Amino acid sequence: MDNVICDLEEQKEDVEEIIYKIYERKGTNFEDYKKSTIVRRIKKRMKMLELNYMYEYIDYINRFDDEIDTLHNEIFIGVTGFFRDFEAFNSLYDTLDQIYQNKELDESIRVWSAGCSTGEEAYSIAILILEYLEEKNLPINAKIFATDINDIALSKAQNGIYTQDQLIGVNKIRLKKYFDKKGQNYQVKKHIRNLIIFAKHNIISEAPFSKLDLISCRNVLIYLENMVQQKVFAAFGFSLKENGYLFLGTSESLGEMSKYFEAVNFKQKIFKRASIAETSPPHTYLSHFDHAMSHKLAEKSVDRAIGKIIEALQQEYIPKGVIINESYELIHSFGDVNDFIKIPTNRISLNILKMIRKDLAVLIGAAVTNLFVSGKSFRYENITQSNQDDKINLLVSVYVDELSNTRYGILLFEETKKVKHILETKKFKVEDNASDTINYLEEELRLTKENMQTLIEELRASNEELQSMNEELVLSNEELQHVNEELQSATEELCVVERNNKF
Repeated sequence: MDNVICDLEEQKEDVEEIIYKIYERKGTNFEDYKKSTIVRRIKKRMKMLELNYMYEYIDYINRFDDEIDTLHNEIFIGVTGFFRDFEAFNSLYDTLDQIYQNKELDESIRVWSAGCSTGEEAYSIAILILEYLEEKNLPINAKIFATDINDIALSKAQNGIYTQDQLIGVNKIRLKKYFDKKGQNYQVKKHIRNLIIFAKHNIISEAPFSKLDLISCRNVLIYLENMVQQKVFAAFGFSLKENGYLFLGTSESLGEMSKYFEAVNFKQKIFKRASIAETSPPHTYLSHFDHAMSHKLAEKSVDRAIGKIIEALQQEYIPKGVIINESYELIHSFGDVNDFIKIPTNRISLNILKMIRKDLAVLIGAAVTNLFVSGKSFRYENITQSNQDDKINLLVSVYVDELSNTRYGILLFEETKKVKHILETKKFKVEDNASDTINYLEEELRLTKENMQTLIEELRASNEELQSMNEELVLSNEELQHVNEELQSATEELCVVERNNKF
């Protein structure tokens, strides 16, 4: 642990940079997670990649984007299991009695499994509720929300398929009753899966569910910073009904929020919402990290928008084409060139003459040869295509990279078919447009004057109210002064009476 803390202090900036990269790519803010946990997961990845220094790992991330996906999934611990801590689930079964005491016969139970990972805990609670309802001969009416921020874990949870090793906590009776055999694995029966709604949700930053009878959040909060834990507990206090229950992991404690929950079974970490718990949604907050990230993501959003605009312009106005080298090998393509080039079957060759459509092969062969021999650019017009009514133009030009002294050929296929949409042509007249502009500005000025007048009247009214309040305060102060003088006089009289009594 000491080594991890030492590493964290020495490489704080590197760790923050990696957290930024995860946020940019995945949208998950690990700033709220304990940094010691983040560092351990990073160190594990570095060891697997045989990297010794953090800057080497950052360089690796810059070269291989998929590494962020791998690290993102590594950070999620995901340690779970069916009926994990058996005694705790037995105690939870007893708690169901308390929940149903305050319910109507047909009223549903609302449960939230927060940080459900691959779903074992959510299914365990569903089975427990079903067993209770069957024992008490009550109608099966339950709504269970199971959430996590890990897409991969949620996908596994929704499928509800588990290996035999993952079902160690499930006895033979439950296995037979609640699971179907699927090859070597087992799948949770459909009627149980239908009780649970799996959804992506961040308990730190997103609005919580409401009117819940039970929240189960086990072995999740231990990975969060203390301040963030308190925020989550406040959210849970808001989410639970009065006398709703909270089910935590064995290593978790309420800390400063213990005054908002009563211990029902402290050993098994089952708590009941106290009447003084939060009854309004907890305030959200933005850290310096959030502000910086919001700004950074805004810049990224602009970059993406510009990229899409450029792509749209290329598709609309720039011909489709390819770049080849002097060996006639395809180097790059832009636009959809599938109408002109086909990838050959069997043995792959990047030779443009083997990839070009047959009816264009002779023309392209002659054009490319002429290009590299003459070194000049030229254009072929109105080329007829087989099986197509539209004609194309072929633009051929050469580009010389002076640094490497290498020549490249550029082939552009210009389609002559009609433009998808005809743009309206307008004539610009200075007089007309100037007049429109002046009218627009005059209207803006008129509206601004009206708004200013309204504001002045509102300020005048506010000023009069403040003046009135000030006068009332002066009167109140005079009354208090008068009361104070009377109290002082009464005190003096009491002192005189006290002295007379002594004599």
